[in-house]
Amino acid sequence: MSHKPTHHWKERPLQELADDYIARGGLVFDFDAGQAPYDYKLGVGGREPDVLTGDEARDHLWGLSGADLLTGGDQDDVLYGDQGRDTLNGGDGSDRLLGGSGRDRLFGAAEADSLHGDEGDDYLDEGAGHGDLEGGMGNDTLVGGRGPDAFAVDPTSGDDVIRDFTAGPGMFDHLALRNLRWEDLSFQDTAAGVRISWAGGSVLLEGVRQSDLAQDDFMFADAPDLPPGARDPAGPTAERPSPSSEGPMAHERRFDGEKFDKAADEELRDGPARFGFQGDEAYQVVVGTLDDDLLAGGGAWDNMFGRDGDDTLTGAGGDDILQGDAGDDQLDGGDGMDRLDGGMGADTLTGGMMADELMGMDGADSLDAGAGHDMIEGGMGDDTIVGGAGADAFIVSPDSGFDLVLDFEATGEAQGAFDHLALRDIRPDQVSVTDRPEGAFVSWNTDADADPEGGVLLQGVFRADLRQSDFMFVDEPGFVAGINDYGSWFVFPG
Repeated sequence: MSHKPTHHWKERPLQELADDYIARGGLVFDFDAGQAPYDYKLGVGGREPDVLTGDEARDHLWGLSGADLLTGGDQDDVLYGDQGRDTLNGGDGSDRLLGGSGRDRLFGAAEADSLHGDEGDDYLDEGAGHGDLEGGMGNDTLVGGRGPDAFAVDPTSGDDVIRDFTAGPGMFDHLALRNLRWEDLSFQDTAAGVRISWAGGSVLLEGVRQSDLAQDDFMFADAPDLPPGARDPAGPTAERPSPSSEGPMAHERRFDGEKFDKAADEELRDGPARFGFQGDEAYQVVVGTLDDDLLAGGGAWDNMFGRDGDDTLTGAGGDDILQGDAGDDQLDGGDGMDRLDGGMGADTLTGGMMADELMGMDGADSLDAGAGHDMIEGGMGDDTIVGGAGADAFIVSPDSGFDLVLDFEATGEAQGAFDHLALRDIRPDQVSVTDRPEGAFVSWNTDADADPEGGVLLQGVFRADLRQSDFMFVDEPGFVAGINDYGSWFVFPG
């Protein structure tokens, strides 16, 4: 801590109180984000089965041991199941769900979610939106729901089943393959669907035949690799129906955390509040003040909240969650699969190694995702973006402003599924692509006037370099008029 305890609540340090409450069944900690238009709620379960329910705040919930039921609210929530056979439901909002060890069920519900099953034979249902699903080790069942989804697999993923994969031309559902190349894959049609295998694992695409597969169904996340093209498509394939469901919701159980809340509030008067606990991983929570903060994590999985002020948040190792909130903040995730949210202000976000989620939100932000298969959203404001090595999704909406992408890969083997624009609430007929001296300017006009609402300048890439696989339309598969369709060809003869 930055100051020695002086208030009477600090007769018992915050870490000691946290240990006590978790040992007795769990704790809840509420705090405001300052000027940002949301609050936070943190809930940590105990060693028995728990029911933890979020609300209108941004919820960060940990089940720890036992068969837990965790549900978020309508904001952007982060849920950790940890040990036991857990059920996680993010509710509305862009949520991140991590099942942990055990056979877990994860439901993302509406909007863009990131679901990670981890160990065990898990069931993942992302729901509506542009989702990112990774079953992890074990034989998992994956449901993408409405909208395009990335299904991440690698040599340790086990034997998975995808129940609603939309195969065929058009950048939409795709396999995000790590540490695998095209020559590592083999294909077999079965009564249930096509099975794609590699040394040590496989994925079954239910209801899909080998002849349905197209080049942009395969994204090689580390470096581009282009499957052979056998047949020119006539157009994009329509989205398949999905068995996705909303999943169970919990009735609220609130732990007795009044004294802990007051102790944390006292801690925040003098400086950042900090406490840790052990689940599947070592976790650390760090809450900043309403002034400028310098917050540093470590080897633990850090959940860090800057609140007001021009804050610097550094995650270091582990899979970290960094929330800048209001102010001109600097967020650095370091190694690990991190989630960085700049919030209000002109923020600088650095993802580091592995697959990261970067969200600039309001303001003119600078985003550098680093290596890995990253999800990058500048948000409102004119942002400057670097995707880094690996396949990246650059997410835009009608109100995203005018962004600059400095390293969009579109030529050579990247003509297939690799870097791409993910356009939300924008139709193909609303998109224009024109060349400028610096590169291709992709703009959109979604209203009745003649001026575009926003656009992306792809530096060093020109209209002739672009392929249909560079455009993903979140509402339904689509092609942009006048753009070359190579990279979306069928892979096998009919």
